[in-house]
Amino acid sequence: MNNDDDNLDVTAKLAFDLNLALYLDLVAVLEKAGVVTYRQMAARVLNIAMDAADDGDLPLSTALEGIAKGFAGHGDGLSIGLMKAARDVRNDEALGDIPMRPDEG
Repeated sequence: MNNDDDNLDVTAKLAFDLNLALYLDLVAVLEKAGVVTYRQMAARVLNIAMDAADDGDLPLSTALEGIAKGFAGHGDGLSIGLMKAARDVRNDEALGDIPMRPDEG
């Protein structure tokens, strides 16, 4: 039996790309089910991008901001600039951010 899987080179980039593709598919399913909106995901991913920029990881920040722009382009298309200005605002449905999980205690 010929097994071509032995020749598969799993690089860090391939693993990242596959994880990202699965994540984007999951968000699409959650959006269709009404669990989360693209705007909420855009705000969440943009917050992570801005944290990465604050930590000095500009390539990751740029990639995540591009993903956030893609999410923001769906539906009503809230601007990235407005989401950046509202970075620290939580529990604000008008801005589309996902509320922070309460501390378990």
